Amino acid sequence: MVMSNPSRGDEFAALDATAQAALVRRGTVTALDLVDSAIARIEKMNGTLNAVIHTFFDEARSAASRLEHTTGPFYGVPFLAKDALCYREGSIVFKSTRNPVFKGR
Repeated sequence: MVMSNPSRGDEFAALDATAQAALVRRGTVTALDLVDSAIARIEKMNGTLNAVIHTFFDEARSAASRLEHTTGPFYGVPFLAKDALCYREGSIVFKSTRNPVFKGR
């Protein structure tokens, strides 16, 4: 049974990616639960850490809600990607600098 609950806090933060994926495979939580939890942590901590400069929360939620099968060791686990490379068209790439290097094509 899926335990979808948007009020969940940091309970997933202590779990590594394989443990989070196991919860999704068992149907204990959904990928969307994990994404919502990760977004909540980012929103809570990013003011202090300043680690996430581009947020694609709507896209992440949309992608997580479309996942239908459970394959792969990290299926359903959200992750952050460094902006050293262009991961999506139109994204600004900083390569660890304060000034944009280029806008992805």
